[in-house]
Amino acid sequence: MHGPAGSNSHWRDGPWQKAGQRLTAHRPAAAGLIILAALMLAVAAGLVAGSGPVGAALAAGHQSLTFALLAGLGGAALGLLWAATAVALGERAERAMMAPAAALTSLPLALALPLAGGLLGPERGLAPLVVVTALIAAPAVAVIARDELRTLLRREFLSAAQAAGIPNGRRLRRHILPNAVPPLAAAAWTALPRALMAESLASLLGLGLPEGVTGWGTAIGAAARAGDAAALAGPALLLALTLWALHGVGDGMRLAFSTAAITGGRR
Repeated sequence: MHGPAGSNSHWRDGPWQKAGQRLTAHRPAAAGLIILAALMLAVAAGLVAGSGPVGAALAAGHQSLTFALLAGLGGAALGLLWAATAVALGERAERAMMAPAAALTSLPLALALPLAGGLLGPERGLAPLVVVTALIAAPAVAVIARDELRTLLRREFLSAAQAAGIPNGRRLRRHILPNAVPPLAAAAWTALPRALMAESLASLLGLGLPEGVTGWGTAIGAAARAGDAAALAGPALLLALTLWALHGVGDGMRLAFSTAAITGGRR
């Protein structure tokens, strides 16, 4: 028996193609993708030719988005590794490893970054802040990824493939990975808005990006303290728009890339 993404389906026209169609059919996700693409182009153009409040807001966006990408990738990798290790080690180890992750997701972890910034002092470097932000994002990724992996491993087509004597390598390549990668990608995406929000909050308080590095939060805080509404509007609107777009894409990915959607709800 072949799974929904079994030997009759290729990666390019199997779960990824169908998930992509579901994602683009989700209006907030489609709008979010367009907004993010436009923002990337605007930020790149602003770095080359921008000046004035708009150019400053776009330049600040380059710093914030770069930081969020680095920290988000780190948090996603750590969260996925956390979940995969917990599931691979068995139920007892899974419970022990995932209980802290579930507990941490209920805490306001974004406050850990300004705390770290304060402890590191004004000479703080970028790398420690990236590491702290990755640690902030990892627990939520781990919890979502563990749930998706557990749902996938309970599907009957995997048991049927094992019972049919399909070798482990082929079963992993043709059944598990094609069905696991999309929902894990959706789980990993959640690290991006968390990283951006944590950095922006810390920078708004003056405890985020190092001195000389201006992100959206830094620009908003400086404009608010100076009472400059024109300088505040640009970075505030761009930050809000980016967070909305990231969450819109994330919601669409969870609906389109979930294990239930990828495997057609079959058990």
